[in-house]
Amino acid sequence: MLNISKYVIMITVINKNGGVVMKKVNNDDLKKFIEYLNVQNISENTKKNYISMVESFLDFVDGEVTVNNVKRWLDKIRSSYKHTAWRQYFVPLRSFLQRFYPLIFSEVVEDLKVPYKKADYEMISILDFWKLYEEAEKMAKRGNEKYVLLVGLAGIIGLKSGEIVNLKGTDIQGDKLFVKGTNIITYQIVPPINEWLKKYEGKDVYLISTSEGKPVKPSYLALMLRGLQKKVEISFSKPLSVEILRNVAVGRQVISQPSLPYVMDLFKYNSTKTIEDIARYIAERGDLRTILSVEVVEDLNPILEFFSKLAIPVRKVENAYIVSRTAYIKRGEKFSRLNTIFVVRKLDEWQSFIEKLGYEVKRRKGENYFIFLVGRLRVAFYEYPEI
Repeated sequence: MLNISKYVIMITVINKNGGVVMKKVNNDDLKKFIEYLNVQNISENTKKNYISMVESFLDFVDGEVTVNNVKRWLDKIRSSYKHTAWRQYFVPLRSFLQRFYPLIFSEVVEDLKVPYKKADYEMISILDFWKLYEEAEKMAKRGNEKYVLLVGLAGIIGLKSGEIVNLKGTDIQGDKLFVKGTNIITYQIVPPINEWLKKYEGKDVYLISTSEGKPVKPSYLALMLRGLQKKVEISFSKPLSVEILRNVAVGRQVISQPSLPYVMDLFKYNSTKTIEDIARYIAERGDLRTILSVEVVEDLNPILEFFSKLAIPVRKVENAYIVSRTAYIKRGEKFSRLNTIFVVRKLDEWQSFIEKLGYEVKRRKGENYFIFLVGRLRVAFYEYPEI
């Protein structure tokens, strides 16, 4: 239990004999970190681990947080423990540095990466998800709306099985979905699932129910998805589940939002681990990898000098310099007339999908990108292995 008063911060610790004692926190950095953790939506055990790990780091460096001291600490951890244990030390330190020492964090971010086995996470590609949704929508147009509601609620909005089975039309108000649980969580209803949910707005009926109008069990949702899986020609390594579809919804947020803590809070996770696993899947196998906005400049030198002075990492990809989700390109260079770049795998499949949506694609033979217009917006889908 973490206790905060106006003047003193105390933490509960276990001594060598197994007894519980209260310890006064003297380091100002650790005090600020504890105050920060206490307003985060994480478990008490996670808080205790984060505090313990950061405290051990601060003790090791005598409270002097510098790039060299951080690297000395990381070397100590690497030499003292197997890499399977590094995460419990690196993740809390990463959170601490990112929050309170961003310039130091930008210099050691690569050192803070933890080796891992190739991700084998329960997820499917975005293209495969849309194949499932399309099949479910065909069934809905023939009168069976359960499947499109299920796929949309899980894969587009990101609901869990228990939330889906208890959902009623009375939980829909305009473009908002109010999901009851320990607290009421509000979700934004977005296309294309909005047109199917709108039909139920205000009705005191379960969205997915038995023939008697009763709520179904979560296990019934799994049976529905296995039936849908058989109808779609996609190779799955695992049986399709609500959790797998929900991870697709989380994955799209990871791609569109630079902040993993934001995504964690949006889906009410207690830590960023699941989000990190999904981000890793996207990096290793995801067919939509990132979305870049294009900023055209007359002279790149002042831009690069500015980021260099702030020690902000800049990636060079062909003629573009990428910071966060923005590609800075000199006027007249390749892609400088674009507004947005989608970096993808399976470019041919994406082209077929975009054309199926009704957009006219321009692509020359052998090119690793295609361009099309969205209103006055010039968009490219670009297959490049190193982003």
